[in-house]
Amino acid sequence: MKTFLGKVLPIMTTGLDLMHYQAFAGYLDKPGDKRECGVMQDVRIVCTSAEGRNAVVARLQTLAKTVEEREVKEKIGVYTWLACSSIDDDKSLRLYARYRDRKAMEKSIRTREVLDFWAASKDDIAQMESRAYLPNGKGWLHR
Repeated sequence: MKTFLGKVLPIMTTGLDLMHYQAFAGYLDKPGDKRECGVMQDVRIVCTSAEGRNAVVARLQTLAKTVEEREVKEKIGVYTWLACSSIDDDKSLRLYARYRDRKAMEKSIRTREVLDFWAASKDDIAQMESRAYLPNGKGWLHR
């Protein structure tokens, strides 16, 4: 393992993510055919407190329903939208989304409901980190 870590850590884009999460809202594969997406988005959120996380979770549960309803109705291209809470601590959350392409991602993250979620949650969030991944023919390239 020491040899493996010595070789892989310098070239990894994400590091070793050893957090454990449990999904609480959203959907995994809306088209149902496991199609490849054009962009993956991974958002890590650390809330200010356990109570803050509870408030953000409640907002995310509402937002997840809205995102899914809009996808069914408008076919924006949001293949996956999943909200998860950490089972390792009481402050961390993670959002994982798969989009048809960048246009679908841009449209989705700029909807009024998503913007309202971030505005309403700003006092409950201590830290947020977002990464997007693009296919490069050899796996996924971090952008």
